[in-house]
Amino acid sequence: MQTEWSKEFPVFRRITSNESYTIHGHDTFLPNDDFYKTHPEMLEKRKRKLKEARQDFVYKHEDGLPVMVKKIPYQEWFSFGYAMDLTCELVKLYFVGLDNDDWGDKIEDFKDLYTHRPLIAPSDLERWTSDEKFGLQRLLGVNSNAIRRVKDMAELKKLQVHEHDLVLASEKLTVKDAFTAKRLFIVDHGILQDCPTIAEVILCCPIALFVRRSDGMIVPVAIQLFQNKSKNNPVFLPSDDEKTWQLAKMWFNNADAQVHQSISHLGYTHLIMEGFAVAAHRHLSTSHPIFKLLAPHFLYLMKINMLSIKRLLGKGEVLDEVMSSGAVGGKHMIAKFHNQWRLNVEGTLPADLKARGVEDKEVIPNYPFRDDALLTYNAIKRYVGMYVNLYYASDKVLQNDYEVQDWRHDMDLPIPSGGLGVADVPGNNGMFQTRHELTLVVTSIIYTCSVGHAAVNFKQYEEYAFPLNYPSKLNGTPPTDKRERTERDIIAILPPKPKHFKLMKVANILSNRETKALGDFEVDYIQDPDALELVNMFRKELETVSQTIKERNKQRPQELQYAYLDPQSIPNSISI
Repeated sequence: MQTEWSKEFPVFRRITSNESYTIHGHDTFLPNDDFYKTHPEMLEKRKRKLKEARQDFVYKHEDGLPVMVKKIPYQEWFSFGYAMDLTCELVKLYFVGLDNDDWGDKIEDFKDLYTHRPLIAPSDLERWTSDEKFGLQRLLGVNSNAIRRVKDMAELKKLQVHEHDLVLASEKLTVKDAFTAKRLFIVDHGILQDCPTIAEVILCCPIALFVRRSDGMIVPVAIQLFQNKSKNNPVFLPSDDEKTWQLAKMWFNNADAQVHQSISHLGYTHLIMEGFAVAAHRHLSTSHPIFKLLAPHFLYLMKINMLSIKRLLGKGEVLDEVMSSGAVGGKHMIAKFHNQWRLNVEGTLPADLKARGVEDKEVIPNYPFRDDALLTYNAIKRYVGMYVNLYYASDKVLQNDYEVQDWRHDMDLPIPSGGLGVADVPGNNGMFQTRHELTLVVTSIIYTCSVGHAAVNFKQYEEYAFPLNYPSKLNGTPPTDKRERTERDIIAILPPKPKHFKLMKVANILSNRETKALGDFEVDYIQDPDALELVNMFRKELETVSQTIKERNKQRPQELQYAYLDPQSIPNSISI
């Protein structure tokens, strides 16, 4: 009799009466497969190799960062070809220099920055002045998972706003009206409170309110640059002096950039996924079907993370030069967010959208990140669900798979006890109880290593390249009053031009794709003919998703076009 599970994810082969799975002609086996009853020497070899893997893949935990590997085994290093590709990109940018180090007196002169190929101008050098495009940065920028719908007026208690304040004069809409109509949104970067910074740099910990207009656009209506109410911490409004309002938006985006780079990008795609990968190597045989399913999505992850820790978070390295928080602040944010990140919410797209109250198209009609990401998330989930069902005839078979259960055991085991310390992993008592739980975890891992990373990574040059659009580092003092400002006040807070030029080079490298697209694997780990059938089905569905997104972009207005989550542009793994 078929269960609801098997109806959703059909079985693609006949299962033997004792619910085990036997294959011939390739090496894909569960550890308790009938094959080992007649080949006990192979099981001993499998156990021996796993023991060796645990000696090679040793957990490391330091500076409050997620668990990583202590020393990278040789098999996790870049291939010669990939290393050469990266080297060529670095060499191309090494010889690119500036004509002069001065920003000049006019913002119009900034456009001269893009005369050094391959550092071309981003698509829109004027969007930093637009409230509509500032709102769109929350929906299709590099940090598109921060905006939340206000579900409780208590969320506004730190803001100097009143429920009767008018937020949209054209519609006579008050704060309370917007809240009641599910049109009020917030981005609260309270996590930056008391965050260390590099010397003599101030980092805001802002709160911004956004409202959905009647035309569906999300626009900012209030920005408070620090968490606590005070006379020197006013709420800036679109009706304030134009340049003062621009400064408030720049200081907000500077804070948002710190959260993006350290939390959304480095901490909770790169580093958090490494722990799952190391645990997989420690507990899953290379013959295990789940290892084969995951392996293409862990490609080069440990090596790129080693370089990231050294070149980004090292003292005096990139983050110290180009980010307000610097390396110490970056580590502080990652460690602080570790207690907030939950696999079944922040690590699971549909649950994250629901938790933020933005899953409904009636709430936010135009949310390109959400709409495009969900297509591929659902394709991944269907692929994983059918794959899991192929090898596990029942939940009981899964429960008896000691390798996958050992992998699961380490996930939420506290770090001091030798685990990954990940919160809210589906399962119970350190075990997967159902195939559904395994599917959710594997789907979240594959999604984060592909779609999730693509969303926070590949638009970096487009966002960061123009210094006024998404400033990674600002000097001086944030505005503490609403007096009129000038263009010179805006230019004065920018970092030295050579520092920004270095940021452009780094963002350019990070925005490049050097590996194959999702579903087109660099290494064909999966050889089982029945599993290959599922891979081909997955590839076909990704082609459909790609075509859907291309059609969407034809219909979208120019400012809403978003090609970064087209599966043809998403790599399989976090390899850059």
